[in-house]
Amino acid sequence: MSLIKIENINKFYPHVATNQQRVRGMLKILLNKNDDSGKHILKDISFSVNKGESLAIIGKNGAGKSTLLKIISSVIQPTSGRFEINGTVGALLELGSGFDPEYTGIENLRMSAALYGLQGDDADERINNMIKFANIGEYINEPVKNYSSGMVVRLGFSVITQTKPDLLITDEVLAVGDHSFQLKCLTWIDQYLKNGGTLLLVSHSVYHVQKLCAKALWLEQGVMKGYGDVFEVTQAYQASITDHNSMPSGDQVNRATYHIHDFIIRHQGQVSYEFPFNSDIDIEVQVYTPDDKIPGICFGIATHDDQPVYGTYSELFKTKPTIDENGMITYRLKLPGLKLMPGMYEFKFHTMTPDNIQMIDTFKKLVKVKGQSREHGVYQITTDWK
Repeated sequence: MSLIKIENINKFYPHVATNQQRVRGMLKILLNKNDDSGKHILKDISFSVNKGESLAIIGKNGAGKSTLLKIISSVIQPTSGRFEINGTVGALLELGSGFDPEYTGIENLRMSAALYGLQGDDADERINNMIKFANIGEYINEPVKNYSSGMVVRLGFSVITQTKPDLLITDEVLAVGDHSFQLKCLTWIDQYLKNGGTLLLVSHSVYHVQKLCAKALWLEQGVMKGYGDVFEVTQAYQASITDHNSMPSGDQVNRATYHIHDFIIRHQGQVSYEFPFNSDIDIEVQVYTPDDKIPGICFGIATHDDQPVYGTYSELFKTKPTIDENGMITYRLKLPGLKLMPGMYEFKFHTMTPDNIQMIDTFKKLVKVKGQSREHGVYQITTDWK
C-alpha cells in the first residue's frame, strides 16, 4: 500500500482583487462550493510514494511546490481530486508553524509532546532529547517570539527527531539553519531513511535533493514537467533554467572574494585541451581566497550545447588542496582513462563558499576529445557481448 497516493489534484486560488470578487469568493465558501474561477495553481497532479521512499519536489518559485505540500499535510484542501495518507505525518512547512510565539521554547515542546500523545516519563525523556538536539542554550526558557529564524528551525526539527513520523515533509527549512545544524539534520534524515522513514522534500539545493532523495517531481506552473530518477529529473530541470550569462566568469567576477583564478589540463605531462579518447587527464585548479578559509569547488562536464554530462563537489572527497602566501589555493584532480566519446565538451569549475552551500562563479574551457567511434552518446560504457 502506498503511504501517499495523489490522484488528479487541482487547486485554484480565487481572485480577490476587487470587492465583487471577494464577495463572490465568500459566498462560495459559505455555500461549500469549490471556486475554480481563480488562478489555477496545481493542474491534474498524480503520483504515489511508498513507505521508505524519498521524493524531492523541485521547480521555480511559484510552481506550486509549497501548495502541494500543504495539501498533503492537510493544511489546505484541493479544489478537486483526491489524496490519501496512510501513516503519521510530521511537517516543517513554515518557520514557527505550530508554535505559540508568546510561550517559551520549553512550553512549546511540552505542547508538541502532548499533541503527539506523549505522556509521563516517556514525554519527559523525549522533551529532554529535543532540548539537547535544538541546542539553543538558555533561549529554551525565552518566548519563541524572541528567537532568530535559525533557532525556530532548531526547535521545530528537534520535535521531529523525537516523534519520528512515518512521513516527514519539509519545505526549504534546512536552508535557514547554520551549516553545523544543517549537517546535523542531514545526518539525522539519513538515519531516518535507513530506518524505513519516508521523506517529501522541497528544496532549491540540487545538492541536498540528490543527497537525500531517490526520486524527484518537477513542477512548472502547476504542471508535472518531470517525474522519476532524481538525477535525470534534476539535470533536466537545471538544463531548463540555465542562463549562460547569469554567473560571472573569469575577469567578470569580483576578484576580491573567492573565485576560480584558472585551471589547466595536462595530458602526458603537457598542457593540452585536445586529447585522445580513453586518455589519462590531470587537472590543476587555482582558487583565490581572501581570508585563508578554503572554499570548495564544483567540477562539471557538459556537451558543446551545454547538456550536463557529469558533476561533482570537492566536499564529497578527502581533498587536500595546497595554499600559497598569495592566497592561491590549488586543487588537483585526476581523470584516469576518460572515456568521453569523441567530440567537443565544456569543462567547468565553480567556486563554492567555504561552507559548501552557495555557488559563487563559473570558469569554463572548451575541450576536444579526439578519436573515431560508431557508438552513440557522450560516454562509453564497458560492455561484454556473448
